[in-house]
Amino acid sequence: MNQTSAPRAHAHPQPDQQGAEPARPAGAPRSRMTRRDYAWHRMDTNKNLMVINSILLFEGEVDMERLVSTIAHRLPNYPRFTQKVVTRWGRTHWVEDEEFNILDHIKHERMVEEVSRAELQNHLTRIAHLPLATDRPMWHMTVLDRVNGGHAIVFRVHHCITDGLGLVHVLNHLTDDNGLHGRTPSPVGHPHRAAVTGNPVCFNLARAVSWLKIAFHVTRLSVLWPDASTRLKAPMHGEKQLVWLPPLEMDRVRTLSKRMGVTLNDVWVAAVSGALRAYLSSNGEHVDGRSLRAAVTFNLREKANAFQLGNEFGLVAVELPTNVDDPCQRLRQSSARMTAIKRSHQPRATMTFLSIAGCLPTALQHFALNLFTSKGSVVLTNIEGPGSRRYLAGSRMTDLICWVPQAGKLGVGLAFISYAGQIQLALFVDTDQVRDPDRLMALTVEAFAELETATRAMMETAPEAASEGVPGVPLASARAA
Repeated sequence: MNQTSAPRAHAHPQPDQQGAEPARPAGAPRSRMTRRDYAWHRMDTNKNLMVINSILLFEGEVDMERLVSTIAHRLPNYPRFTQKVVTRWGRTHWVEDEEFNILDHIKHERMVEEVSRAELQNHLTRIAHLPLATDRPMWHMTVLDRVNGGHAIVFRVHHCITDGLGLVHVLNHLTDDNGLHGRTPSPVGHPHRAAVTGNPVCFNLARAVSWLKIAFHVTRLSVLWPDASTRLKAPMHGEKQLVWLPPLEMDRVRTLSKRMGVTLNDVWVAAVSGALRAYLSSNGEHVDGRSLRAAVTFNLREKANAFQLGNEFGLVAVELPTNVDDPCQRLRQSSARMTAIKRSHQPRATMTFLSIAGCLPTALQHFALNLFTSKGSVVLTNIEGPGSRRYLAGSRMTDLICWVPQAGKLGVGLAFISYAGQIQLALFVDTDQVRDPDRLMALTVEAFAELETATRAMMETAPEAASEGVPGVPLASARAA
């Protein structure tokens, strides 16, 4: 594989003549890193890197000059992408990188021949093992040509910069709704024009009232028994594997959710539960006894505020119905448990835990994190991506895939991201915990099909039971969560 650098580009190019854009400051002011983002910043270990790995697949050949120009013109609209992390006298700040050059963050890898799916998967896995440089802004893009008849961009962002919702905002800003745009982005959702929504007074009052409930949930999580002992809790050695399968049609999964009066996220949790049950059973594990727990991400940010980046989500401990054989019953239990958690203070409690962890010495933070992550076996995330086709530098994006990082003692992460009417499933695992990742990924898709068949049969044989759905979850509430 031969590698060449991208064409030379200025770190801060001037606006083109195709449209007016809000003035970009020469450099964002120094700002204090939040304790929560600081916790994510120092969460890296030699077994788990706190990097969000994603790949964007495009039609046609890559125009590197136009691509670099577009990214250099748009991405610096988010200050975090031109700032590095600096710690002095015990305080950590975001500081403008005076040596910032866009070419340090974009690499063009020219492939000798067309890349097969297996080769691409192995190449991505190799990239995912590489830590991001800490002496510059913590993100990187690798552009690969000759991928599936087009090209691909591997976009890696450290979790201290943003969460999944913030990353989608960045992707929307980098891309356009057609292939005719120049470097200037759409003013819709522009980081320089967006305003923070919400009522701070009401928010602070609610936070004060709920503080005791948050403390209760943090205490409750800390005294939970460690999760059931299975292969998924085996010691990790840091060898990771990224896998994915062709996308599912969104309408197919949405029809299933509406049929049962549940959310898309409930269907996702139920499908993963079925896949884990089948995978462990095929490996000789006892699955009818104690259920497994998952750490499920729960967004706590107004979507309109995603331009601020940072991390505004909690991780909730969910008892997965892996010990239930009937797929419809698994779906009911998944929905009931997710609904109960949404009404609780557990999501905000875990976000508070991360803020507290950012105040602790590093060794103590890792100890607390290992204690917390021992309570579960897998990480699950559900990301709502762009609803329509997007274009970057004139090329149409066909697929968007994202992998969720794991922390502490967790080495299995499953991600569900929607894009333009399709749902992409992706798995990121430690191979000492999941020795056959492709099999687990295939079982997850099979679990969706099993749910679809079982719920359709229920509708045909007992429509009144299906229409009732889950107690407390009316049919009209079926939506993406």
